[in-house]
Amino acid sequence: MKLIFPAPPLWNRRLRERGSATVLVLALVGVMVIYVNNNQATLGALKRDLRHVEQQQLKKFQAPPKPTPAVKPLSPAKPAP
Repeated sequence: MKLIFPAPPLWNRRLRERGSATVLVLALVGVMVIYVNNNQATLGALKRDLRHVEQQQLKKFQAPPKPTPAVKPLSPAKPAP
C-alpha cells in the first residue's frame, strides 16, 4: 500500500522561505555587531597607545630645566698687584 501525501500549500512553503531569510539576516546583523564592537575596542587601545607615545615624546623633547646651583659659586681670586 502506497501512502500519498498531499503537496503542502504554496503559502506554507513561502512562509518557511521567509523564515529562513529572516534567520539569515539576523545572523548577518549579529556578525556585523560583533565586528563593530571589536573595532571599537581596537580603536580604544590605539587611542591609549597614541596618548602614551605622545607623553613620551613630550617628555623627550621638552626643554631641559635650567640647573640651579646648590652652592653659591666662588668668585675668582684677584691677582696680586
